[in-house]
Amino acid sequence: MGVTAKDIARAAGVGRSTVQRALSNKGEISPETKARILKIAEELKYRPNHIARSLVLGQSRFVGVVATPSFMPEFPSTLQPVEFGLRQAGYSMLFFTSTGYPGGERLCLEQMLQNRVAGVIAVPSSNPADRSAYQELIDSDIKLVIMGGCIEGLEVPQVLGNDYQAARLATEHLISLGHREIVYLAIPQTSYSGRERARGFKEAMADAGLPVRPSSIVEVKFGQEAGAEAMARILKRKNRPTALVVRHDIVAVGAVRAIFAAGLSVPEGFSVVGNTDVWFDDMLRVPLTSVRHPREQMAEFATKNLLAMLAKKPVEAKTTILDVDLVVRSSTAPPAKM
Repeated sequence: MGVTAKDIARAAGVGRSTVQRALSNKGEISPETKARILKIAEELKYRPNHIARSLVLGQSRFVGVVATPSFMPEFPSTLQPVEFGLRQAGYSMLFFTSTGYPGGERLCLEQMLQNRVAGVIAVPSSNPADRSAYQELIDSDIKLVIMGGCIEGLEVPQVLGNDYQAARLATEHLISLGHREIVYLAIPQTSYSGRERARGFKEAMADAGLPVRPSSIVEVKFGQEAGAEAMARILKRKNRPTALVVRHDIVAVGAVRAIFAAGLSVPEGFSVVGNTDVWFDDMLRVPLTSVRHPREQMAEFATKNLLAMLAKKPVEAKTTILDVDLVVRSSTAPPAKM
């Protein structure tokens, strides 16, 4: 068990309230007594219990960050600006991940409530927990900002990359290379991101005069295995596509694995465009063409807005959509001549 204010009071021969005044730098206390208490606290390696202090004062200095597995490859570049901004403002961060199991996202949000955090930055899944789980945070006066996704109807600041633009850029790139049979391994269209990506894919195809058949959009779960299984089914088609637009780079890695397992190649056999531009894309066996989202800009935006809300400054509850960019690497090329 750690050293408490009571232990310091016993060693200093003063009352506990005197120790608390010295440690908090508040209240009347002589400079000599304060210096002696701080010296004893240092010698005893005292560390303040911020959670207990929050409960006593009724003012939490903790901010929760909750994210889903698709966020983990982006962890370093996204989380660093958040943590730095919070620390600069005197807040500590509690990080939770739902690990993708059913009900995990709601459980994480409930843990935020139990820990009495002052605010939350949430990176929701592509099919987020029902809105009521997030509304509970708001109703409990916990400040909330949504980052990297959009929960429709939620009256809080939200920031994300342009999902429509992401799918459209990827599809237009493949069309410009000469591909005409393109399949989109998609986010389910039950979510905002899923609908916007599907719209970008469909409109890019339509503008090029290319058909979008029911088989052109294949909804897949997140994960390498999901990508590999979906690609294995596509490879069994009589009329196979020549190119793929994929919902996330991790899913794309699984799809490419299935292509190689079938004795085919990338990009000669199939061109593949991922999404997110995670840190290892240029180190893969075939460096992956991908859509880059402005992660640091989103993180800075979310942190700035949350801190303003915590400072009781007016912040507009609107959705901010940022531009994305296509990063072309070796996984895309013109289709092989038949």
